[in-house]
Amino acid sequence: MSTQRVVLGKYPSVDSLYGAARALQAAGHSALDFYSPYPLPGSDEVLRLKKSPVPFVAGAAALVGVASGVLMQWWMNDVDYAVNVGNRNAVPSPTWMPVTFELGVLLAGLAIFFGLMAIFRFPRPYDPLFEVEAFRSATIDALWLSVAVRAEQVPAVSDELRRLGAAEVELVPEEA
Repeated sequence: MSTQRVVLGKYPSVDSLYGAARALQAAGHSALDFYSPYPLPGSDEVLRLKKSPVPFVAGAAALVGVASGVLMQWWMNDVDYAVNVGNRNAVPSPTWMPVTFELGVLLAGLAIFFGLMAIFRFPRPYDPLFEVEAFRSATIDALWLSVAVRAEQVPAVSDELRRLGAAEVELVPEEA
């Protein structure tokens, strides 16, 4: 069984980075990623990323928060400590809205935070990419493209990255 290796290519411009990614995808490589010090417009279309599940998670958590806010207030006001003042009924009133809204926002925010932690597998204090000295420029001024390939494909992919305009090609060391 062959191991997965990651090959990095440094590109001088966004256009050359996108062109290289499209060419590698056309050659059958699908495990691509970009590293840049700033957001790259259109990179999700170039990388063919799936839609994020975060809006669904946040919406579901917000609905749970709203429902639990209404149920909590109903229980407290009409069941647990029922004091019928002014012949009020058990239907949610405008006075319930702040708690209901805030609980929905709180649960949505917590779901987004913990959902992103799970999706991105945080915290991850170590990544083999950190061992590549030249890769430090990814946080300053460089555009990097990574390709995950089988070990026997490394020389061919390295040559392909150079042919596609990479100024520098690096191999990420294997995890110990």
